[in-house]
Amino acid sequence: MNKTVASSVNHWIAAGVQHAVLSRTMPALRHDLAGSVSVLRMGMAVISRKLETSAEPLSREEIAPRLLSIESGINDLNQGLRRLRHWDKQSHELLNARDLLGEIWELSRPFLALRCIEQSPLADADAAAWPRHPIPPQPLMYLLLASIYHLAEGTDSVPQRIAVTPDDECLHLVAEGLAPSSGVPDVLRSDGPLNTPPIDRTGLLCLAEHLQRRIEFTSAQSVLIHLG
Repeated sequence: MNKTVASSVNHWIAAGVQHAVLSRTMPALRHDLAGSVSVLRMGMAVISRKLETSAEPLSREEIAPRLLSIESGINDLNQGLRRLRHWDKQSHELLNARDLLGEIWELSRPFLALRCIEQSPLADADAAAWPRHPIPPQPLMYLLLASIYHLAEGTDSVPQRIAVTPDDECLHLVAEGLAPSSGVPDVLRSDGPLNTPPIDRTGLLCLAEHLQRRIEFTSAQSVLIHLG
């Protein structure tokens, strides 16, 4: 296979992995956005109803709880839209590694929770060797989420938890322990009707090359992601 054909094949494999990441991540994010919109609609409907039916002006005590609910919905919606913006390759926004990984940890939580896989708490910003330079969000979001999903379903066994350790210019992802064999519903298994095939090592390597990043497989249950 010549280099041109190999490059084209790797590009399509990387595109397939990106699609797999989105198909595992976006349903929960879409659900959160829809929930925030529902909260806003309900709050506005209640206020409108009270204004229509009340013979007296509404008191502050009556309106304050609904306004707080609407404000909470707006904040949640803003957070969801902010996460969507991180997927934009053209965005010039830069984030520090600890904050970005916190976003990625939250995005992957629903997928892992459905499979009874825990997430180890992230180390505090001052308590670990987090990379100090700011990072463009989009490449690392794809690569880290793909690595998390690979460890969750792309190996021979389902882990009990996923942990990450920062090491200066690297992030070390590790699958630890074994989840209960009955913990994953059949419909959610990697070959179930709701999933694309699991992300394997070849797919991760093609994605890393496409994003101009470097990764290593230090064991069957770990991925080392170089940020430099």
